[in-house]
Amino acid sequence: MRPVKLRLSACVAAVGCLLTWPGARADAAPSADIRGLVCITREPIPTPAGATAIPLPGGDFKTTGKNPPGWDIGGRIVIAVDAPQGKAYCRFHSPRGALRTPDISAQPGRPYLVSTWLRSAVETRATFLFTSDERNPSFFPTPLVVPSTGNQWRHLGCYCWMPVPCKTIRFVLMSAEDSSDKEPVCVGDVRMRTATEAEMATAYQSQRAQLPPRDVSPRPDDGKNLALSVAKWEGRAGIPGKPFVIWAIGSSWTHSQGDGYGLMRAIRQRFPHAPPIVYKRHAGSGTPWEFDMGWVRQFVAAEQPDLVFTYTPGTPEGLDALLAEIRRRTTADIIIPTIHFSRNSNGWYDRGPRAADVTVSRQRFDTKVPPTPAEIAEGHAKVEQVRAICRKHQAEFVENRRELAEYHLRTGVKPNDILADTVHQNLHGQVLVWESIGRHIAKPAQFNYDPQSRERRIAVAPPANTATEQVSLSGDWTSSGGAVHSSAAGARLKVRFTGNRIDVLGQKASNGGSVKVLIDGRPAQQAPVFYTTFIEPDPKKLPLGGKNGAGNTAPHAVDLGTNVVPQTWTITMTSDHGDYHIEGSVTGPDGAGNASRPFHSTSGQIGIDPKLWRGVRIGDKGRVICGNLTGDKFTFDVYRCARGAMSFRADRTGPFSVALVENLPNREHTLEIVAAGDGEVTIDGLYVFQPPEKD
Repeated sequence: MRPVKLRLSACVAAVGCLLTWPGARADAAPSADIRGLVCITREPIPTPAGATAIPLPGGDFKTTGKNPPGWDIGGRIVIAVDAPQGKAYCRFHSPRGALRTPDISAQPGRPYLVSTWLRSAVETRATFLFTSDERNPSFFPTPLVVPSTGNQWRHLGCYCWMPVPCKTIRFVLMSAEDSSDKEPVCVGDVRMRTATEAEMATAYQSQRAQLPPRDVSPRPDDGKNLALSVAKWEGRAGIPGKPFVIWAIGSSWTHSQGDGYGLMRAIRQRFPHAPPIVYKRHAGSGTPWEFDMGWVRQFVAAEQPDLVFTYTPGTPEGLDALLAEIRRRTTADIIIPTIHFSRNSNGWYDRGPRAADVTVSRQRFDTKVPPTPAEIAEGHAKVEQVRAICRKHQAEFVENRRELAEYHLRTGVKPNDILADTVHQNLHGQVLVWESIGRHIAKPAQFNYDPQSRERRIAVAPPANTATEQVSLSGDWTSSGGAVHSSAAGARLKVRFTGNRIDVLGQKASNGGSVKVLIDGRPAQQAPVFYTTFIEPDPKKLPLGGKNGAGNTAPHAVDLGTNVVPQTWTITMTSDHGDYHIEGSVTGPDGAGNASRPFHSTSGQIGIDPKLWRGVRIGDKGRVICGNLTGDKFTFDVYRCARGAMSFRADRTGPFSVALVENLPNREHTLEIVAAGDGEVTIDGLYVFQPPEKD
């Protein structure tokens, strides 16, 4: 896969989560040291025990006036005795000036600190950019707002959490305003190091301490729909060694919740022995629940997430479809919060308690006129529908809007104060939303379901014999310590199970052998089970005059039909009015269609539902209006998700787990593992996934 880089222009999309400093004048130095995710101090920020320096060649700017290799500096290097460290620094003016470090290799899934000496008379923006080899990047830049230092040298420290899928990190510092008529921004001695978990938690808590206090302790019913998640956080469920994967999908509001650190911190606080946590994001402009459902079908379900989170609105029908898709395809728990108030929501929440339930699908961003009683009643009815749908699918519903109404009334904080623009939350709003969600990260007295009903380990010694799983052994097997062992050809382990996925848990060894796998009596490599990848757009131009991103004006999912062949598919637009043709890398040309109509490919392999093609509508006289242009392309892969054979051999001995068959119909199946007799096979157990709903 080719590397995917998020460049500086991507920072614009991340403005919703910018860190702001209320009351700070652009030309005034902070009256005291600032502590938080951005630190500004008179003395160097101390390095705690356990932190490790990351090499950053050129960060001292001792390059005889030249830009350090690999650095991008829109200014000049200055040699001066007044430099706070190293006798050299760089300086630049906005709007073109900026400092960009090289891409730095670092270990993902942990916090980092970039520090530098800064002298500025204007507000600046610090941004962390990441790269990975993901085809569909599941991360975004982390932007922070840095107040002016009053044109005095101060030590600046910026914390970030590096997403797990990423390979490199880059630090960017640029002016937030035109500084051409002011003193230049001066930067000296840029360094990077790891930060400790405790240090990052303290920085986050220091940030929170600047806001009004709020009681977000769990209530008796909080977390009742998170039984499986809690069991995994406590070590009572889950595959050993597997991280806890959170997928956040939705609109720019989901994006503006940042890197997920607030949620990860809530889990760590209440469940300190939880496994490593991976937070992934995929968001589109204004994407409602209806189109989130397409992403779940297309690529999210394939990752078998442990928790799905979406912070976006939509119609109740769209939410019902989204939750049904998650429940039928995965065992993931689900969190659904209501949306915060917009800039023009002032007064919406002070007309009675029901006013806090104004519809999440029809907010009036363009007027300061309060809603009418009829609109309030309609909004209340729709939110009650959302509550009922969440109860139906056992999703954890978060009364975020109602709780924020209480916060606004009690503290005097206005909706504008938690926004970065007219609708998106700033860091103040981001923190409040995570707090509303975080109180549900709890262990109630009683859950709404048994986690064993969705995921469970199957014992092989002694062989399991339950209502849902039966294990039998034939041939030459021995057992010890709950595991079974064999090096005999034809030794067979057979399990009858109920679910849509089954993994094997075993031991690798230098003398390990191999096995073949059968599912429902046929070789697993022939099983008709497939997943798709993200539909990657390749637009000739930005659709709709650049108003929407290419990923928004696109098919969000395809359906797989019959006679499926693993391959790469390409959809090519042949007109500006929704016409296209589709071609497979193996199958070849496979039919033509229009984005406004249902499509089934000639071979029967691919179906496209027009309801899941965003940016298409029917205009006057039946004319199709489509955001895609002639020549735009969309590509995705179809791959088989079953293993016909596997090896237990490795240079390093130890436990492992492998998914043998996935995406089966959610019913009873039979799996067989047959030893080849070419080495030792050790099976510790099996692990089955059974989604709570069926098609």
